[in-house]
Amino acid sequence: MDKIEVIVRASQLHGKEEMARLSKRIISDISSAGNLEMEEVEFPSGEGIAAILVLTGGVEREVLKVASQMPSPIILIAHPAQNSLPASLEILARIRRDGGDGEILFGTPDRIADKLKRELTISAAWEALRFSRVGLIGDPSEWLVASDVDPAFLKGQMGIDLVKVSIDELVEETTSHKVSRSAINQFTKPAASIEEPNKADLSGSVAIYNGLRSIVDKYRLSACTVRCFDLLDRLHNTGCYALSRLNDEHVVAGCEGDMQAMFSMYLGSLLTGGASFMANIASIDKEEQKMVIAHCTCPLSLAAGFVIRSHFESSIGVGIAAKIPPGPCTIFRLGGERLDRLFVREGEITGSLTREDLCRTQVSLSIDGSLDPLLSSPLGNHHVLIPGHHRDEIERFFSRFLAQ
Repeated sequence: MDKIEVIVRASQLHGKEEMARLSKRIISDISSAGNLEMEEVEFPSGEGIAAILVLTGGVEREVLKVASQMPSPIILIAHPAQNSLPASLEILARIRRDGGDGEILFGTPDRIADKLKRELTISAAWEALRFSRVGLIGDPSEWLVASDVDPAFLKGQMGIDLVKVSIDELVEETTSHKVSRSAINQFTKPAASIEEPNKADLSGSVAIYNGLRSIVDKYRLSACTVRCFDLLDRLHNTGCYALSRLNDEHVVAGCEGDMQAMFSMYLGSLLTGGASFMANIASIDKEEQKMVIAHCTCPLSLAAGFVIRSHFESSIGVGIAAKIPPGPCTIFRLGGERLDRLFVREGEITGSLTREDLCRTQVSLSIDGSLDPLLSSPLGNHHVLIPGHHRDEIERFFSRFLAQ
């Protein structure tokens, strides 16, 4: 998946040696700029990423024949000589007229390399998502009336195994593990302070992590979501620390059995390589394009510091009040039973709040673009925050693999 095949097409009117030198230089410059492995081939193998280098004009029909053997979108690389760009424009116009899709990569080697790396990331995310195993631990919470995913779609269209695990099994795994002092210290030592939780609460939250980690390992799960509110009654504690730590260990872990939010987190993780923050939307200011999101767990890798609090709604057990530092961000959610709907916006994290009437980690955002859809046609409550601007990759992945 890391190799990019390059199919070169040039008119016979040009000298073969001259064109060979030109193609070699272009490919070498792009490869060096992006530290990419690129290999010139006569025809695409059908594995991984392939791009067509339109070296000269007069090759339109030849390129269309090659493109007919390649999956959409077709990637055309053009350069500012030999009528390369004019030919590419004609080729892509025909591809689109015939119902296909594609893109012309044109500009400096750095810019072209960046776009090729984006394509590698998107393809790698799809390959990792397909045929993976995800866990639903307990049923979705009763208040999630619009956040389920069709299991038949997951298995039939994406090859994903949905592993259902009872909450009883999580409780049994949790109570069977002893918690060491060092494991508790691993959680508490970096904290700025510990407010409501006592020693038993802290020990119990680590025990829940141990139990959940055992289930993840037992069933070989890449992602999971937990009916976590049941733990308040069953264990008098929360899964907030467990979910936080799993996400930092590159196991996507979501709250409340929300399948759509879990797959949103999973996609964000695959596209960025990092953790994400799943949160409630607490408030929206459409005119100022601002919003506040909050939840009681947060991957500590995203935090500039944190306080250990109790769970907001219940005042039981352990919650995490993290401070996510200011900076560029993307907030999004996949929706629908077939994950065929999407809301995504970029913006800036502007601060962290400490209100007592919201879940413990509270983040204020300034958003680029309209927030009207959140109030007029929402996909659900939980949305996912990831650092950095990633709307382009998310939308490209969605339109290529999920949009109906």
